[in-house]
Amino acid sequence: MTNPTATLIADFRTAAEEIEARLTPSACATIASHNWIVIDDFGPLTFTLAPEGTKHRATCTGHGRAHEVNRFTKADAEHLARACNARAAFWADAARDEAATLRRHIATLEALSAA
Repeated sequence: MTNPTATLIADFRTAAEEIEARLTPSACATIASHNWIVIDDFGPLTFTLAPEGTKHRATCTGHGRAHEVNRFTKADAEHLARACNARAAFWADAARDEAATLRRHIATLEALSAA
């Protein structure tokens, strides 16, 4: 039987490293204007987009990681955030916060395991 705390620490560490790797500058850049995400009290929101006339309808489908969820222009993210009782955030800032939270959880779990 595996140690559930060790498994959780390993999962958090892997997730934090993945986020931090995405934050590292690279030669491949995303269009700067499309770097905004929508976040509610539980985390970043994911959406499905469906064509509707000359526009698209966004339907919230749950939560995801800041570096993996849909990205929008700032105006579109703010519009969706108002509709979802959420807030718009720059994806890299949200990803840094997410990685820092995971690192704090790791430190807490390691301290509790050592006690």
